[in-house]
Amino acid sequence: MSKRDHVLPEQAAPTATGWLAELLQGLVRKEPQVLITVLRAQGSTPRNPGARMWVHPGGIADTIGGGHLEWKAIAHAKEMLKNGKRSREVLRFPLGPSLGQCCGGVVWLGFECLTHDDVAWCRTLLAGLEGGHGVRRSLSMAGDSAPHLDLLSHGADMTGDWNPGSGQWADIWTVPSLDVVVCGAGHVGLAIVRLLGDLPVRVVWLDPRPDCWPADVPANVRVLQGDADDVRDMPDGACWLVLTHSHALDLQIIEAVLQHRSFRFLGLIGSRSKRARFESRLCRRFPEALVQRIQCPIGLADTSSKLPAAIAVSTVAQLLAFIPA
Repeated sequence: MSKRDHVLPEQAAPTATGWLAELLQGLVRKEPQVLITVLRAQGSTPRNPGARMWVHPGGIADTIGGGHLEWKAIAHAKEMLKNGKRSREVLRFPLGPSLGQCCGGVVWLGFECLTHDDVAWCRTLLAGLEGGHGVRRSLSMAGDSAPHLDLLSHGADMTGDWNPGSGQWADIWTVPSLDVVVCGAGHVGLAIVRLLGDLPVRVVWLDPRPDCWPADVPANVRVLQGDADDVRDMPDGACWLVLTHSHALDLQIIEAVLQHRSFRFLGLIGSRSKRARFESRLCRRFPEALVQRIQCPIGLADTSSKLPAAIAVSTVAQLLAFIPA
């Protein structure tokens, strides 16, 4: 197997489906699962409509905003699990003193207790997402018939909608739209990837060394043993973080990105003196305006800390402007 084709055998390409696959497996085992969705948000609220979480016999996944609201929602979901029957409910929660929260808004939550009868549409939803499609799921919160699913093309309306009068709810499930390429699997690269693992992004983690990745890699991360030759195979419009063990390799990767790929963000770890040296070399080959788009040093915070975790937090914070809410 060539270097450029090498992917660690224990790592599959990311599916970008979050916890949906696990929810489906629970249903296949005939274990009820409760899906909680923010149907409507009025005023100041922790999450927007479409935010969702999942309560299952072993715990929870994702969040609708935390706090007492989420605690009450989880408690209600657990009662639904005890019943174990396929059902749907809508509950209204004012975010005031009764919940110990001072947001002042109002949230309507949809609760769906899913059973083995929901396996078929969950499989269709998962297949659509794994195929790179957005999916609109339409259902009646006042009934228990199976949802209707529509695959969405690029540019389609990606907003959900709830009609309180009819009880009709349409929510949108999408795959992450942002690609991040992390070049370097050292201490800083590891700290960055751990943070990216909790964000809605697709990550390629690139390094030429064969044994530098940890055993536990986030599900949205694909590890690839490679170098600057692999840059042209990466997606256009990605965010790049270049922080390898070698300044020479950093420069080769930066040159390859400037030559072969469009990008949203191109960050290079290092000092201002490193930036000056790189700019001097790069401006001989590329337009100055393009070279000036390189961010070096990387990170939002003006800090002298060299702790990998501190650098990672500052760097990932810089990417938040590119990640959809």
